[in-house]
Amino acid sequence: MHSKIFQITTVKVTDEGRLTEDTLTQGDGNFYDYCMEIEPEIRKQCIDILVNKILPSGMFELIDEDTLLYKGGAEQWKKEFVAYIQAKAGELNTENVQDWIGPVYQLEKALKNPLETSFQFYMDEEGYTRSAEESYEFMRRICEMEPGTTLYIGGVIDYHF
Repeated sequence: MHSKIFQITTVKVTDEGRLTEDTLTQGDGNFYDYCMEIEPEIRKQCIDILVNKILPSGMFELIDEDTLLYKGGAEQWKKEFVAYIQAKAGELNTENVQDWIGPVYQLEKALKNPLETSFQFYMDEEGYTRSAEESYEFMRRICEMEPGTTLYIGGVIDYHF
């Protein structure tokens, strides 16, 4: 399957610091079979999908093609996230606790990826990380930010897994 990785940072991304297909560890049993750059028009479409369909409604505003404004809403999102996790945990019982792809697996997925997306997020501003994160880590970092924080979108790459 294919999806996208978004480099999102609190500092403007330079050309040298931009996420590319060569930034991440690929192949040989790694999470990514391979990564590749995308065309500028596809990039714009992917950013639109991210902002308008994936990220929590009302928390972000795209102020230009490479810049997001975090408008706030972390407290509400955290309440919804906790309710979501509690509902998933409530599905567990002694009969299904060891089911293959059962409630334990579903809870694990919900904890790692509360936005329920195959999109991943690369937020390393120093460029040391060789993989991206699922949506929990992105939202955890967002919840630490003040409303009005500007976020910059650097590289957007396609990955196959």
